[in-house]
Amino acid sequence: MLTRRQLLASAWAAVLLPPRGARAAVEQKTGTYTAEVELLYGVMSFRLTGTSEEAVDRARGRYAVKLAGQGDGITNAVESNGVLRAGRWAPVRTHSVFVVQGREAQVDVAYDYDQRTVAYKSRSETFFLRRLRVADDVVAIPHGLHVDDVISATLNYADERWPAQADGRLLTHVVRRRRPSGEGPDDIQKTYRAELVPFVLKVVPDPETGRPSALFDLTRFSSWARESRPARIVFDARRRPATITSSLILGTSVNIRLAST
Repeated sequence: MLTRRQLLASAWAAVLLPPRGARAAVEQKTGTYTAEVELLYGVMSFRLTGTSEEAVDRARGRYAVKLAGQGDGITNAVESNGVLRAGRWAPVRTHSVFVVQGREAQVDVAYDYDQRTVAYKSRSETFFLRRLRVADDVVAIPHGLHVDDVISATLNYADERWPAQADGRLLTHVVRRRRPSGEGPDDIQKTYRAELVPFVLKVVPDPETGRPSALFDLTRFSSWARESRPARIVFDARRRPATITSSLILGTSVNIRLAST
């Protein structure tokens, strides 16, 4: 005979847990990544190592991805959850934290597709003077516009759910803190808003490896970047990012290597 507590526990398990077959259908991947960062022409350097966990439930149209890395004076963490909408992966909630020498940058984004809005919150410190940049805003998603974060864009490309434009480019949109052109490392404004901006990839064979590769505008993600210095991403045989390299202002560079199982 089951006790009352055992009966209630069994009932909750039946409600909260998917059937055994559904659990088995969830695709799970793990991976590792390393990031090497050099600041001020090598005066300061950091090395971060991290792991990634990915779960994709194609039957239910859901995904969850976590990344966490740590090094001497540097840490990062990313969590992204999303759903399948109109044949493409779309983010529902994204949380990220990046810390270098005690300077923290934190971003929280929530996507409401019924209301067609994106709630964007960010708080970061400039590197040299540690000035605060804080944004808390809601932006509208125009009809017909697809919005991604880094994780959903990665999944869409890997699953070939990101259709090319007539000219062959891959186009989506991302939300970011609005900033003026040429913003310096310590420039601040009294108030900050959010905005949706285009994110474009033109995939071509990498001249060294022959694998698919693309240049992209890193100013969508960092005020240390310039449009004249695009970052490069090279994909592996499974259409997953293998390396990301970028050259930023003030003799700063970032090199990331990723591997998945």
